[in-house]
Amino acid sequence: MLRCLLLFIGWSSIVGSIGDGALGLYAFWLVMSSAELNFTLSLDAFLSQYVSFIYWVKQVAFYVMPKTIAHWLFGLPALIYFPLRILMSLVIGWWALAQVKKIDMGNG
Repeated sequence: MLRCLLLFIGWSSIVGSIGDGALGLYAFWLVMSSAELNFTLSLDAFLSQYVSFIYWVKQVAFYVMPKTIAHWLFGLPALIYFPLRILMSLVIGWWALAQVKKIDMGNG
C-alpha cells in the first residue's frame, strides 16, 4: 500500500512538473510579448485572466492551507512561482521514487 502511494506521489509530481513547465512557459511568453504585462504578473492574475479553466485550484488552496499563506502564494509573480514549483515537485517526485526503490530492494 505504501509502495502504491509513493509511486502515485512520485509520478504525479513528475508529470505535474511538465504541466507547470508548460504554464510557466506560457506566462513567460505572455510577459515577453505584451507591452502591458511585466515580470510582476501575479499567479492569481495569470490563472484568472489567461488560464481560467484551472482557476479552481485557488479555492482548493484556500481550503487546504492557511489563508495568509494562500494569499501570499497567489500574490507571487508567476515567473517566480512556476520555476520554484517545478523544482519542488521534482525533488518530491525523486524522493518518493527513491523510497519505492528502497522498498523494492528490501523485498527482492
